[in-house]
Amino acid sequence: MEAVRRWWARWRAPRERVRSRESEHRSIFVYGDFRYLKLALLLCALSIGAYLLDDPPFSPSGNTWLGYGLGTLGALLIIWLAWLGVRKRNFRKGQGRLQGWVSAHVYLGLSLLVVATLHTGFQFGWNVHTLAYALMVLVILSGVYGVIAYAALPARITRAREGMEFGEMTASVERLGEQALKLADQIDSETHAVVARSIANAKLGGSLREQLSGRYIRSDAGTLEDFLKLKDTQIKASPQPAGGGRQATIAFFADQLFDAGREPRAEKLQRLLKVTSERKALVERINRDVTLRARLNIWLYMHVPVTIALLAALLVHILTVFLYW
Repeated sequence: MEAVRRWWARWRAPRERVRSRESEHRSIFVYGDFRYLKLALLLCALSIGAYLLDDPPFSPSGNTWLGYGLGTLGALLIIWLAWLGVRKRNFRKGQGRLQGWVSAHVYLGLSLLVVATLHTGFQFGWNVHTLAYALMVLVILSGVYGVIAYAALPARITRAREGMEFGEMTASVERLGEQALKLADQIDSETHAVVARSIANAKLGGSLREQLSGRYIRSDAGTLEDFLKLKDTQIKASPQPAGGGRQATIAFFADQLFDAGREPRAEKLQRLLKVTSERKALVERINRDVTLRARLNIWLYMHVPVTIALLAALLVHILTVFLYW
């Protein structure tokens, strides 16, 4: 009974973590009764209203008083939102504060797209100002991807693992590989060589492109299964020698039986085929797990470096404006 309770706790724990993450993720959007969504909408409405009411002597651009005002607001938003990456570790003890900060980061980050676009007056060119705007758009888009990824992928990762941890899956792959080699060694040297080559060629993970696309270079696992099925068919179709007398018959059956367990080679091949099929399925599950985690983490490798580049371009943009004011 104790073993059953441990199994149930082990099966339930990953699902409880996923429910907790999903609940936490939903709370980000509804935090404070949509407090930061309302603030972001108000900010967008005020920016759009000011832009429509403004009547500059020339075409709208960042060089008008409204442009400077929206630019200052946008720059402050960028700096404040970038500070989340530095400060969020300090909020671990207060989950509510962390959720509030992230909720503000999401909604005000989206409002920045409206504020910054109106700041430009829709005037773009091949210069550092447009570069800063383009980097800002990339940061926002990568952030949107991150929000979507963290809403959908953790649950898919847990379901794909089927209650197993990543380390358990890799250990099982090694165990099944050793079992397959032992079985193949009891059949013949040709089977052992094919199985060993297939195990060596099996790929866990791959290049970044393979991980993100989920299309891994195929090993000779399919060739191995075809080989074992063909060998099984050949063994079953092998005729018992019609002639040659008692010695030929004894030699024939001696070749069909294993010395250790007296188990027919056909049955041993069936066991080997089952083991290799299980190993292949587990390798595919591991690679699927690698793909989902790569798609979950890739946004961070984009979001942080592009944010740093944005801050550098923003600094150059501001200095250039003041130098040529």
